[in-house]
Amino acid sequence: MIRSLFALGLTALSLLGAADAHAETRKFCVYDPAGRSGDYYGLMSKYATNASTWGVEIEVVAYTDELTAAKDYEAGGCDGVVATGVRLQRFNTFGSSIEAIGALPSYELLKQMVNTLATSAAAAPKMQQNGNTVVGFVPIGAVYLFVRDRNVHSVPELAGKRIATMDYDKASSFMVQRVGAIAVPADLGSIGPKFNNGDVDACYVSAPAYRPFELQHGLGTAGGVLKAPLAQATLQVIIREARFPEGFAAKSRTDLAGRFDAALALVKSAEAGIPANYWVPVPDATQKEWDQLFQGVRVTLRDEKRAYHPDMLRVMKGLRCGANPGRAECAESKE
Repeated sequence: MIRSLFALGLTALSLLGAADAHAETRKFCVYDPAGRSGDYYGLMSKYATNASTWGVEIEVVAYTDELTAAKDYEAGGCDGVVATGVRLQRFNTFGSSIEAIGALPSYELLKQMVNTLATSAAAAPKMQQNGNTVVGFVPIGAVYLFVRDRNVHSVPELAGKRIATMDYDKASSFMVQRVGAIAVPADLGSIGPKFNNGDVDACYVSAPAYRPFELQHGLGTAGGVLKAPLAQATLQVIIREARFPEGFAAKSRTDLAGRFDAALALVKSAEAGIPANYWVPVPDATQKEWDQLFQGVRVTLRDEKRAYHPDMLRVMKGLRCGANPGRAECAESKE
């Protein structure tokens, strides 16, 4: 009896050891301006719970500074990183191109694109670049132009204006130059103060930044938010795939695609939190002017290999034309 119990005990210990050996712990550096109390940290914590069923225990570490999260990942301090696509574009150009300027003018098209990337076998290899793999997208809102003077809403009116511009965002820097405006270097930590203090005439962010950045101070009584999406901002999840079990990337993309609606609800709540009097409708003629400008920027940056992946641009054009075949670009072959 004693020998039998001893043998059973050894068997149980060996099974526990095998389970522990199988479970892998990996660290994710997650950017959320609100830190551990933020919605996106919370979303990634729920994701981590699901990931434990895929054989990986994920330690979610909150970062309130996006640059630090990206640097820690690059230096090997994290196995995965969650930050904006534009911040992570050097790790994977294909994935970051989902944020291409003017490429996805609605949340419906963004959702279609995210679902396509989660299920397409042809897209999967393109999300691998130098050992870094994009394993999911989280919508954080359409990017809008916030202006201190609501009468400034056309391309000619932007000439000479000072615009807070992410100095690591090649596309935005190029567009600001194209419209004849003046780019004032900024990052997510300095955009709010620059806009609110009058150091710049305009800045571009998505609605979830409105409240924490206190942009109502910069808008004042004369400012406005142009109701025409410039791009779709996303948080992108990138991993060193060699550090994860086979099949993790596909499961991750499917899981995060399933969280799209929950993340979008946060965005829409933030948009509803901006007072209605600040929203400035953009006339159809002006929107067409913007669309033509955006297309020129996308094509140039693609051809010069500075920012956008041609395959991603091609798929997004297909989505735009599928939703609205009457768009002028649909009869062209530029993208």
